[in-house]
Amino acid sequence: MAADGKLTIVVASCDRYADLLPPFAALWRRFWPTCPYPVALVTEHRPDAADPAVFSEVIACGPGLTWGDRLAIALGRITTPYVMLLCDDYYLEAPVPEETVAKRLDQIERFGAVNLRLIPNPVPQLPFAPDSTLGEYRKATAYCISTLAGLWDRAFLLSLLEGCKSIWEFERYGSFKVGDESRPILATREREFPFVDAVHKGYWERFGVEVCRKNGVEIDWARRGLPPFKVRLIEGLKAAVFACVSPTLIVKIQNRFGWGKKEG
Repeated sequence: MAADGKLTIVVASCDRYADLLPPFAALWRRFWPTCPYPVALVTEHRPDAADPAVFSEVIACGPGLTWGDRLAIALGRITTPYVMLLCDDYYLEAPVPEETVAKRLDQIERFGAVNLRLIPNPVPQLPFAPDSTLGEYRKATAYCISTLAGLWDRAFLLSLLEGCKSIWEFERYGSFKVGDESRPILATREREFPFVDAVHKGYWERFGVEVCRKNGVEIDWARRGLPPFKVRLIEGLKAAVFACVSPTLIVKIQNRFGWGKKEG
């Protein structure tokens, strides 16, 4: 299926993460040089690093807006019915299977889904009868809504942003705003978009650094480094808790008390 005006790829960024864009662009050129879809960079001010060979459009929203505000502005300007939402630290590590992306784009439309995640994280709980390579998320469960690489019905995504300032709010509150949604939220059973999440908590992840090193891509160590021991320890403890306790229960408690809340 050829690109026919149905999909725009949206890369969400901001000024304080502008240093992530040169590696993002270098790896994109390497692993998806034939990308047939327009790629829109959403940020505050137009960065010098906005490689025109990768980003066909820069939507500079200006200062003082949250992550949710900027994305809502961008989605209001984009006219395609579907978008692929990515973050600026989603670094490609292998060639993108273009035919697979086209197939999933066809399916999100054909199955009337609001989201089709291209990575099974978390693993979808339900089988999806029309295609065994897809699973379906139960609504109102932890992270049934996520910014992990996936295809979105643009109008649905825009409506979901209402009242969500940050990625934290979008994922953790948004997952419980869709309880009455009748359309499916889907995910692939295998990882189909080959990326690594290169930065976490503002620090480089080791596997993100390794992807850049292997491909001869320089990163800016002046802006951020590897996480200190305290951050690694806290994240390890959080992962252990999530492995032992229902993630949905944990997120409901976090939402109720605003624990760990981050602004966009």
